[in-house]
Amino acid sequence: MLAAGALLVSTPAVRADIYTRINSKGIVEATNVPANPKDFKLSYRSKGTLLHSADFLLHPSQNNEFDSHIEAAATLFGVSRALIRAIIQAESGFDRLAVSTAGARGLMQLMPATARRFGVLDSFDARQNIFGGTLYLKILLDLYQGDISLSAAAYNAGEEAVARYNGVPPFKETQGYVRTVNGILGAPPSVASRPFPVPAAQKAPPRIYYRWKDDKGVVHMAQSPPSVGDYVTIRSAD
Repeated sequence: MLAAGALLVSTPAVRADIYTRINSKGIVEATNVPANPKDFKLSYRSKGTLLHSADFLLHPSQNNEFDSHIEAAATLFGVSRALIRAIIQAESGFDRLAVSTAGARGLMQLMPATARRFGVLDSFDARQNIFGGTLYLKILLDLYQGDISLSAAAYNAGEEAVARYNGVPPFKETQGYVRTVNGILGAPPSVASRPFPVPAAQKAPPRIYYRWKDDKGVVHMAQSPPSVGDYVTIRSAD
């Protein structure tokens, strides 16, 4: 990556992990600086500080160079193009080579576990990153019945954090993130109290496979889409 001129430069944003404990009075305490780490458990792992690539700082994205991938992902998964763009803007500012100090990568800042979950082999590949991030958004939108604030909160903090607080978690980073996404979309900024109905039963999301033919007519199937060309998406029964 360095050979390609992607020297990384830190942005001034500050992010922190959140630790919680239940005190002797039964009250949940949350902090990013636990006095005694043994008394607390990690409840929210931040994506860390965003690091922009040198190429991006020298030649900022015009925010339209990835439109073909955004359009394809939006059509395939039934997710709003505006929402995909808002998440990319909030996550990386359209920097394809952005990383974070916690290991998130690419346009939609996929953590390694999230990339594996959705079959993304190269998070710096714009098409793979956008398709993986959009599929995650689709699952979250389905889970939260189309609620953008809850979906954005889960994209930032994880589904477990949203379930634990039955709404947008009271983490400064997550609250700010939800406001940013809503602001880009022109939606009301308030995220103070937004509970959601917990589904009676939740199944693990099905595996996603992609099938396509290369230029020689050979059929391929894998858990990540091809970098170019058309393909068919297949969801496994489990």
